[in-house]
Amino acid sequence: MKVNLVIPCYNEEEAIKKLFASLVTFSNEIDINFYILNNGSTDGTLDIMKTFNERENIKFISLKENKGYGYGVNYGLNYIKDADYIGWFHGDLQFDIRNLENIYEIINSEFINENKQIFFKGIRTGRNFISQLFSYFMGLFATLLLRKHFYEINAQPTIFSSALYDSLTDYPYDFSYDTYVYWVAKKNRYKFLRKKVTFPNRPYGTSKWDFGIYSKIQFSYKNLKYLSS
Repeated sequence: MKVNLVIPCYNEEEAIKKLFASLVTFSNEIDINFYILNNGSTDGTLDIMKTFNERENIKFISLKENKGYGYGVNYGLNYIKDADYIGWFHGDLQFDIRNLENIYEIINSEFINENKQIFFKGIRTGRNFISQLFSYFMGLFATLLLRKHFYEINAQPTIFSSALYDSLTDYPYDFSYDTYVYWVAKKNRYKFLRKKVTFPNRPYGTSKWDFGIYSKIQFSYKNLKYLSS
């Protein structure tokens, strides 16, 4: 079973060295390939990336211009879609890649049983109360609006059968992308697999969208507006 994962990075010059080091130490016995995506960074992210040497399971992609989170992730998925499963997680070091060993086993058991329509998304643990509450209401509103069960919509990683990519035809360029892909998988009756994953605090930099309660409300509004359109 082959899994390709894209790791979008936007202005992550402080984190990218540690990210690359963690990928280098990841088990080579598991067939997961990592593609670090420079999503049009304006800091030194790309310059640092150029100092790294590609490895058999670690490659690099770069966009000259940032056209949005969703645009970058979708561009990366299109680049890596030649695999049994594809997906992504962020390059800000909030996802501990050691979780992938167990996740790989979970997905592989479905692959062995020829369950082809699989959608995996983690369940983040260790977050503060406000973030958990925000995620709960986001899931609740989406559930009421779309009449399908949603929860922890923006959790990481997101991994799914590569065939789903062909259904991502009307995707948003912004941070609504996670919600959109979740919805498309639900609409196509994919089997959802969920597992708790450790989600430490962001060690470097700041979130590109989460600056407090007001930004969370704006984010929720944009997501729900997109889904209801």
